[in-house]
Amino acid sequence: MKHVFITGCPRSGTTMLANIMGNEDSCIVAPESHFFNDFIYKYLTDKYVEAKKADLITYFNKHNRFKQWKIDARKIKDIPEKITYNNYNIIIENTIKLFAETHSEILEKEQIRVDHTPSNILFYDIINELFPEGKFIFIIRDPRAIYASIKELDWGPNTPLKLSQLWIEYTAAYFAFQKLYPNRIYLLRYEDILNNPTSQISDLCKFIGIKYDNLLLEGEGFKMPEYTYSQHALVGKRLDKYRIGKWKKELKKEDVLIIEAKCKTIMSAFGYQNSYNTKYRISKKDKLKMFFTEVYSYFPNKFRKKEREMKV
Repeated sequence: MKHVFITGCPRSGTTMLANIMGNEDSCIVAPESHFFNDFIYKYLTDKYVEAKKADLITYFNKHNRFKQWKIDARKIKDIPEKITYNNYNIIIENTIKLFAETHSEILEKEQIRVDHTPSNILFYDIINELFPEGKFIFIIRDPRAIYASIKELDWGPNTPLKLSQLWIEYTAAYFAFQKLYPNRIYLLRYEDILNNPTSQISDLCKFIGIKYDNLLLEGEGFKMPEYTYSQHALVGKRLDKYRIGKWKKELKKEDVLIIEAKCKTIMSAFGYQNSYNTKYRISKKDKLKMFFTEVYSYFPNKFRKKEREMKV
């Protein structure tokens, strides 16, 4: 099984791209897979420790993200009685095979797992040890557009400063991986996909090692969990250039100035230009205001998120 990890700052288009790649016959696209890494941090924090088979089955079946896969961990084949860091990669592959057998009609001898969990780039050290031949796709998107997309959601940053910090964290992880493994990571700009999807996806297919077909840009290659429908309303729909500059009508000037002040150097490296020539410095007043915004939003958002999770 080949492994391809679509990563990028949340709301950068990872699910959109997974939906496209899922139209390729050999690709398996499942919901996000946070539980794989979460299990490591709970039970396999040291390479010499062991977890029990029962621990994994219970942990997976109770994990909210695993529930979205609509499979039963008890049916995963060949789970050893003692789970270690060295055999965990096989368990992951068998979990993916169970998902494919349950939800898809893939009959290819060699399957390609397309994992679109955005945060995987932050755990590339773990993933690299488990799947040393795995390939990464990093989607970069204008941080101003990301903030416009994420600020009203019940998770993630609710202020431009928090979003800027998150965006910088993800781009730093990209630069680190690119420095260490330049031949295993492919950079895509969200805006370029919308402007010229045929060319962008065709080149991406060459990197993955699959044949490009125009049908990749049509239909729905990934069935989203009901839990996340409201947050991915545009996935599966026709790619629209209008999305690129939509943030200009949705953000306040002060929000844009804060993002540009914090991210301008890295933005420039990816071809994003500042909207204003103003030399803006983030003040203590800005920081205090955003701190209270985050605090004020925390509990209402936690409640909203819990309500959505209960639908799984």
